[in-house]
Amino acid sequence: MKKWMCLLLVSFLLYGCNSTSKKEEKISKVAIDVSFDLFHNALFTATPKDLPKLKKEYPYMFPVQMPDSVVVNRMQDSIQQFLYKEVRKVYGDFASQKKELKNLFQHIKFYQKDFVLPTVVTDLTGVSYQDRVLYANNLLLISLDMFLGKEHEIYQGFASYLAESFTPKHLTSQVAKTIIDRQLLFDRNRTFLGKMVFEGKKMYLLDLYLPHVTNGIKMGYTAKKMQWAIENEAAVWSYFIKNDLLYSNSSDLKERFIDTAPFSKFYTTADMDSSGQIGVYMGWQIVKAFMENNSVSVQEMIKMDAQEILNLSKFKPRK
Repeated sequence: MKKWMCLLLVSFLLYGCNSTSKKEEKISKVAIDVSFDLFHNALFTATPKDLPKLKKEYPYMFPVQMPDSVVVNRMQDSIQQFLYKEVRKVYGDFASQKKELKNLFQHIKFYQKDFVLPTVVTDLTGVSYQDRVLYANNLLLISLDMFLGKEHEIYQGFASYLAESFTPKHLTSQVAKTIIDRQLLFDRNRTFLGKMVFEGKKMYLLDLYLPHVTNGIKMGYTAKKMQWAIENEAAVWSYFIKNDLLYSNSSDLKERFIDTAPFSKFYTTADMDSSGQIGVYMGWQIVKAFMENNSVSVQEMIKMDAQEILNLSKFKPRK
């Protein structure tokens, strides 16, 4: 009996691996043509005399109201030049990142046929957290000085939980998240459950778009925080149920359990050890359980109500 069960398990795993491999093979054949404009190289190797040429090649980087003097000052600014040198050390010709981003776009195009490929533009924004990836009007702007490595000296003023994602390994994941935020703009369900499942839908799309990226990178967690989330699923779910949080519309729940933070706020002595965004993590597990137990398309899942997804998910937190 045990031997038969082992053979069945092996067969199941092999089938799953073969199915995944076949899908990835299809995705690798999705034809895409992505334009990469390495504006950071062009700007910081140029001289003021090159400004007319730069404006012609990158018109979208020069708003009409921007004086030439601002651009020239930026070219010659010692801090900007330092950042450029640091970026060159880490990224060189950007070749490996181009490969990663092309793979990401193939996955997005495979699952979202109407996805319009953006022009990828690299730049420096003076270590601006809010501007590290911008996506609008078919332009995707990546601020490379925000992905130099969490230990880099320029991030000393940032909290460690934020700097955790300031690495080259997080660049493609952040790009994917920014695109997903545009694909899923809002949800009408304002309950805590609605917010969790909405974020869980985003994380599920991240799984599809970046199947080879670790869960820790996707969540922006350290290994320790990732382990805490896994080991405490049952306790967290029990806390949400016992405190009647699922159907609450209280605005503070987003700040306590959804927003990026060093830890979640249960208002206990264990808070400091907890993982931030635990509501996002729990919503992710609910959506994954739903997709594993139901035959629906990604597009159908995205449109479904949070309550229906929970009801059909057969979700059981790990103990």
